[in-house]
Amino acid sequence: MINFPKLIRLTKTNTSLVALVFLAGCASLRSTSSNRLDQSIAQADSGYRQLDADHAVAYNNAVTSIARTIDGETPNELRGQLEPLGVKLDQPKITLPLARYHVVPRSRTPNDSSGIGAPMLLEYDTTNAPLYPREGLMISATAVYRRVEGERHLSLLTGKNRLALNGSTYPLKIDNVAPITAMAKRGRHVARAGLSQMLHPAAMRVKTGIYLTEPYDPNKIPVLMVHGLQSTPFAFVSLIDAIRRDPMLSERYQIWTFLYGTGTPVLFNALELRRELDTTIRALDPNDHDFATRHIVVLGHSMGGLLAHTLVSASREKLWNAIFTVPPQQLRGDAAMVSRIADGLHFRRNTRVVRAIFAATPHRGSKIAESWIGHIGASLICLPSSLHSDIVDVLSANRESSTAVAQTFNREMNFSAVHTLSPRDPALKALVDLPIEVPFHSIIGQHTGGALETSSDGVVAYTSSHIDGAASELVVHSGHGVCETPDGQNEIIRILRLELTRNADVARR
Repeated sequence: MINFPKLIRLTKTNTSLVALVFLAGCASLRSTSSNRLDQSIAQADSGYRQLDADHAVAYNNAVTSIARTIDGETPNELRGQLEPLGVKLDQPKITLPLARYHVVPRSRTPNDSSGIGAPMLLEYDTTNAPLYPREGLMISATAVYRRVEGERHLSLLTGKNRLALNGSTYPLKIDNVAPITAMAKRGRHVARAGLSQMLHPAAMRVKTGIYLTEPYDPNKIPVLMVHGLQSTPFAFVSLIDAIRRDPMLSERYQIWTFLYGTGTPVLFNALELRRELDTTIRALDPNDHDFATRHIVVLGHSMGGLLAHTLVSASREKLWNAIFTVPPQQLRGDAAMVSRIADGLHFRRNTRVVRAIFAATPHRGSKIAESWIGHIGASLICLPSSLHSDIVDVLSANRESSTAVAQTFNREMNFSAVHTLSPRDPALKALVDLPIEVPFHSIIGQHTGGALETSSDGVVAYTSSHIDGAASELVVHSGHGVCETPDGQNEIIRILRLELTRNADVARR
């Protein structure tokens, strides 16, 4: 027979022993970690005292050992280990809460061989920061050990390329690409959602909006990247990598991205972009005095270029008159939808945007929208039922107030983005004729050889991507993804450097 009281006592005893062993193990791990950190700091201090151009290797090895020891730790855990050792912790003054430290195993920056310190990533919690990716924000940093007025410091530096130590100035080891790579891995569910966000724009798991890829800097020029149909901001990852590998551009530019459900009508998406940009600027620069918010460069790929066009031109009544023969106040139907349609068709140039780059943009639409593939795609897109029904109701109630061209085009009562990318769309025809009021550049893909005028990137014809008046036009041997090609990225980098030169000239004058 089983002796239950004895079994219970044994079980309690065994449980207590397991708990004691576990706690002892945890204490042992913490002790081992603290000992390692103490040893690494002692080695770093020795290396620091001997630091010069010929003795950087020993110093870097010791700092790298520190970085590996603190990998994955929280600020509280690190402070708890440093305080008993008499070492102060310096880290960036960023308003977001710092969550963890991560070591970068191997730096890929050009100054890797001659640099000082250890490349690291600082992970920030963005739970309560709607302007940043909700998976968290990663920032490049360099870990260095130094003495300040005799006191020992472990410093995590951001936004610096060089540092004076022991009377000499050294380049810092930093990996500006690692944060984008890390955030791309964490955001894979967003990257894979391009198709679903096109087909079901109302069911997006992530809120439509502008997202910053680094902490806002009032002195760095924003590059606002706007993706196209069936895509997400992750389409720009390799381009962002290329920009961040350039020390000058990494120092002077910050990347913003616009995420939206691409199946909604083109001009409704453009309206969302304009509204979100206004909201973002009010949140970042409430007093409206920052250099950054007055010097925005916009880059639109594919349909994103059409959205960008509405930031750098003024519609006046041209788009409205392409659709309707009476002013908005004379239209019948739901007042909110009439107002939304009017807002989508009326816009002024945003004076904060100083330059535009159009990449594979279908300014005159794409014939694919008229093909059997386009018709299938348009039929599969499920707009929010209330949005679709309200548009149908307004247009149905105002047929006699619509232009003949609009009546013909709207006969199918399909208002998906695919349908509104048709070369027959009267609003699109009016948009392409609006003068662009800032310097702009075109990057166009040519998928196959032959005459340029009859060529295409496989999705958009050259004759649709080309618009007169461009400050530059580059045709690259590419499919539709011109921003992912070396030639396309080099051209974008050239244009961004050109904007820096313009700013310098303005400052001199």
